[in-house]
Amino acid sequence: MRILLWFAAVFVAISLLLLSLKTQATVKRLTQTAVATPATNSANATYSNKPDNETVMATITLNKYLGGTEGKLNNKSALNFKFTDTNGSATNSCSIITTDNYLRHSKNRLENINLSEKNFYFDCTWNGRYYFLSNRVRTYAEVIIKQPDSQFPMSMHIEAKLVSLTGEQVEIISGDISLRRNQR
Repeated sequence: MRILLWFAAVFVAISLLLLSLKTQATVKRLTQTAVATPATNSANATYSNKPDNETVMATITLNKYLGGTEGKLNNKSALNFKFTDTNGSATNSCSIITTDNYLRHSKNRLENINLSEKNFYFDCTWNGRYYFLSNRVRTYAEVIIKQPDSQFPMSMHIEAKLVSLTGEQVEIISGDISLRRNQR
């Protein structure tokens, strides 16, 4: 009986050891990243070097508001907001379009995961490539709207992950971008 208990204890200990080693190996593989800046890309876009089985993803940092217009989305009146990076290039820009009704009832947070929301859309044209939300690849866009007060104008904070027609993915990030066009 003692021998049987001893074998069971050794078996459990070895199983736990193997399980912990497998978990540590998985975590190490998922967190292994490095950042390098390519010579061919703009100053505000970087690439993350992922393990060989993952794709390289560019990062776009938005920090300038180009302006807004009125338009239509799904035959409803909508607002279109356009943003870019520090260089202010109109050819490198990202757009938010949302229906008036969704904007009013969103509680200051617009969100679209894999095209789940038909009243809010986000896309970018950057370095000649078009990036968009998709329901075939994991994509999302989240915009947090900060209401104005006596000290600060209305602003937006943007985070997104988009994909191009060729499958290239891009991550979009921003700080709080003031919606005042002519900043003092």
